[in-house]
Amino acid sequence: MIAFVHGILQDITDEALVIDIGGVGLNLLTPLHMLDKRPAVGEEVTLYTSLQVREDSWQLFGFTDKQQLEIFRALISVSGVGCKTALAILDTINTQQIINAIIGGDFNCFCAVSGVGKKTAQRLIIDLKEKFAKYGVQDNSGEYISLSQPSKADNDLLVALQQLGYSATEARHLALTVQKNAAADANTQSLLTEALKLAAHK
Repeated sequence: MIAFVHGILQDITDEALVIDIGGVGLNLLTPLHMLDKRPAVGEEVTLYTSLQVREDSWQLFGFTDKQQLEIFRALISVSGVGCKTALAILDTINTQQIINAIIGGDFNCFCAVSGVGKKTAQRLIIDLKEKFAKYGVQDNSGEYISLSQPSKADNDLLVALQQLGYSATEARHLALTVQKNAAADANTQSLLTEALKLAAHK
C-alpha cells in the first residue's frame, strides 16, 4: 500500500522516526541501531515501508534498504514472530548476520534478542533456511558466496568442524570459503585441513 516514505525528519524517539510528509507527521517504527546512517533532525530521509493493520491500530515500519524490509517481512511470516519481535531482531543483529545465522543453523544468534527463546529461534531457521539461501553467505573478505546443493563431503566437513567446537555459522563460513578454491574431487580430510589452516590465520 505504501512502498516508501520520503520527507523531513522532525523527531527521533526511542524506537521511531517522525517524518514530515507535506505537513503530515508520520510515525515510523524503525531498527534505529541498524540504520545505515543515523539521520539528524531536519534532514531529508527515505524509508522503505511495511504497513501493518490491526483491529485496534495501524503501524508503519520503516527501513533504510529493501533487503531490511524483505527480511522483516520474512521474519513476521514465521508463526509466533510478531512485528515488534521482528523489529527487535533487526535492531539487534545486522541483516548479513541474520542471513548467515539462518543459513548456518545458528539459533543461538537469535536467542541473544530480548523476547526470542530457543523454540522461536529454531522455528526461524526451519521456516526460513530455504528462502534465505538465495542471499548467499558473506565470507571474511566481504565477498558473497552462493549456496549450492551440498555434497556428502560438504556435510561431513560441517559436522567435523562443529565437533571441533566451531559454531554452525563459523563452520559454514569456513566450509564455503575452502570449497571455493578446492579441487572438484577434494575429500573431507583435505577440506578439513584447509579449513583449520584458514581458521588459524584469522
